[in-house]
Amino acid sequence: MLGIIGLIIVILSILVLIAGNTAPLLRLYFGDRSVISQIFWGVILFAIGALILGYNALHL
Repeated sequence: MLGIIGLIIVILSILVLIAGNTAPLLRLYFGDRSVISQIFWGVILFAIGALILGYNALHL
């Protein structure tokens, strides 16, 4: 179950990084319309998801 949550977070972070320019509601959700904010939140979410996936892989 933890692996699925990590995978969903990683996919969400990829969507933030890639589709943030074309999804204005996604950019408004993060409170800033700048690309720097989009990259920051995408990287943070990706790191959290990757840590969850790594933790799940170690405990299998």
